[in-house]
Amino acid sequence: MSRMEVFSGPLADVMADFVSFKRMQGYDYCSQAKALERFDRFLLEQECSGGLLRHEHFERYVVLTEGLCAGWRENLLSVVREFSRYLNSHDPKSVIVPQRLLPRHRRRRRFYRMEPAQIRSLMDAAIVLNMRHPVGPQAIRFLIGLLYCTGLRISEALKLNLGDLDLGRGTIFVRKGKFGKDRLVALAQSTTVEINRWLKLRSGYAGDGASSPLLIGSANGRLTYTLAKQRFVGLCKGCGLDGEPAPRLHDLRHNFACSCIARWRNEGKDIQTLLPVLANAMGHVNIFATQIYIHMEAAAFDHASAQFHRQFIQQQEED
Repeated sequence: MSRMEVFSGPLADVMADFVSFKRMQGYDYCSQAKALERFDRFLLEQECSGGLLRHEHFERYVVLTEGLCAGWRENLLSVVREFSRYLNSHDPKSVIVPQRLLPRHRRRRRFYRMEPAQIRSLMDAAIVLNMRHPVGPQAIRFLIGLLYCTGLRISEALKLNLGDLDLGRGTIFVRKGKFGKDRLVALAQSTTVEINRWLKLRSGYAGDGASSPLLIGSANGRLTYTLAKQRFVGLCKGCGLDGEPAPRLHDLRHNFACSCIARWRNEGKDIQTLLPVLANAMGHVNIFATQIYIHMEAAAFDHASAQFHRQFIQQQEED
């Protein structure tokens, strides 16, 4: 349940309306509202007359946040920028936060490319894991396949209940994903078959109520992130999947996105047109977060092409 924010600065009423507007759109907006409260306290000390924002307000706010890490500063300013757009739409005299008010912060993109054969190896190895409860190995196997075939975040998958499944329509309902937004995720027919297989196995260890966890690690016990992460790391090492950075459960989500784009490319489809579909399936707030996968997929293609050239073409030329 969202807590009630308390805004007391010169733009308090507009801020409260803005937060309500975001929540009507389906966002939880708790952490963002907290960041907006910080800006509200800042405006209390500023000369913000006439219910307008000016460039000097943003410049002073940036100076005030200099001691924070770059990522946290970007998040704070992102919320303020969104609010400034909302305020500007009601009063064009109020300025919008400039896009490049902060120095560009280069974020490291972690991505471990996995081929379908490697995913199968991980799932096969999971079956023989030595775990306390007999359902554990099958749960880890199913989790790996589910993340790779749906693009769910690990936190979203672990929170799924039986009531979130609609196998007749081939969908999973994700409740309060990242940014607090609900969404429906479509399932491929092969994924539905695997879910039914897991449900049959699971029925011997857990109840079938709508609020019962889909993923269990013990009798009626929800599978935990700590256990899933530990077992996945061990599986990757055992299957020879290592490197820097090492593969993570979250990389299964990245690989889902790249495989979708690669399939569309092979089918000759317009990737840019289909990106909103992928963005919605993955729960992205905007399409810009989804576009990174075009570059990831292209980079993986270039890497594979270079390896093929070194192993076959170059060797033939030398021979």
